[in-house]
Amino acid sequence: MILRRTVLALCLALLAGCESSKDGPAAGVANSDWHRKDLEAHVSRWIRISPTPSGMMLAKFDRSWKPADVQGADLTTHSRVVYTMAAAYEATREPRYLEAARKGADFLLEKFRDAEFGGFMMRVDAAGKPLSTIKNTYGHAFALLALSHVARVTGEAKYKEAALAAWRDIRTNLREPSGGLRPEAPRDFKASGGNRTQNPVMHMFEALLALLDATKDPGVLADARELGDFVVYQLLVGLPSGGAYIPEWYDTNWRALPDGDGYIDLGHQFEWSHLLRSAGQRGVSPLYAEVADRILKYAVATGYDEQDGGIFNRAYANGRVDRSKFWWQQAEGMRAFLAVSQRPDMARRYRETLELVDKELLDHENGGWRFGAAKTCAGGGCGNMQPDPYHLVGMHWAALQTKQ
Repeated sequence: MILRRTVLALCLALLAGCESSKDGPAAGVANSDWHRKDLEAHVSRWIRISPTPSGMMLAKFDRSWKPADVQGADLTTHSRVVYTMAAAYEATREPRYLEAARKGADFLLEKFRDAEFGGFMMRVDAAGKPLSTIKNTYGHAFALLALSHVARVTGEAKYKEAALAAWRDIRTNLREPSGGLRPEAPRDFKASGGNRTQNPVMHMFEALLALLDATKDPGVLADARELGDFVVYQLLVGLPSGGAYIPEWYDTNWRALPDGDGYIDLGHQFEWSHLLRSAGQRGVSPLYAEVADRILKYAVATGYDEQDGGIFNRAYANGRVDRSKFWWQQAEGMRAFLAVSQRPDMARRYRETLELVDKELLDHENGGWRFGAAKTCAGGGCGNMQPDPYHLVGMHWAALQTKQ
């Protein structure tokens, strides 16, 4: 393993050169007025219709913003809206968002939290009665993300301690000896089978970066490095071009599934590129910026529409590409381009994708975003629901952090 890491480090240095150390957001590239306007339009609507008196967050709405007939709340979407409220407060400094974030975090800790076995239930009703006791790792990642952001924004010790306790439960009960994460487990966290997926690993890595920001805990830094290294050294697939990608699905031993069962999610490649770059800037690993460059190289070559702008949906090892364009890939692509917007070609792609979004994905009739671009929706791939705000608010928040 040591030899493999040394060889990889040398290869990364040769392939990426020395440019990555000079990269970062370029002043004046992000359209701050557009990002702020869309963020405020988005979160001002969500705070009117999502929080309930108990602190439970509603997250399923149709195109006209009428709530769907869904019982209770699930861990993932509740936590995503709590994160949204914390980010909205940080962007606007309006107290109503901070109050909603606190109440949502309190509901998470009081109603979703499993006092007997630890971790969080997958679904509960408004009174906190469990509707599903499965311990879903993807949902736990967003619970940790929400608690970490609320801890950092409020500065309150109880949320910091709750976030650290949540990570201890996850690390003890959902992490595998390989370094990866089980996708889910029964309530008591006993052994569970099934295929693996990188998606909860990616979002747990994101949550650990937020926990590191909130706590500055050296143990969290080490855990983030361990999880990131699992991806870089075990999941990353290098290409002769110098690019690299991370497959989506794996068997129980973390071997990538072949076409037909597995694929490469292109939005996740853009997402990994900005997460690893951000981790490198936080001091998690000096190699992650170079890895981010390799992933971004593949993502742009395979997943970017150079004719019309925007990010495609999926690719396959045989070279086939699903050219659908959904809302969240555009948000993550724009965020990845802004992270290296000192590069003129990436700044151009940011602007082209924003133009596509403004023209085809913003719902000027109902407000919010559509699920996909015009051709994607014309093919019946969009449905009648509003996307939840996580990807959009994350993109806007990141854009507004850029010093113009």
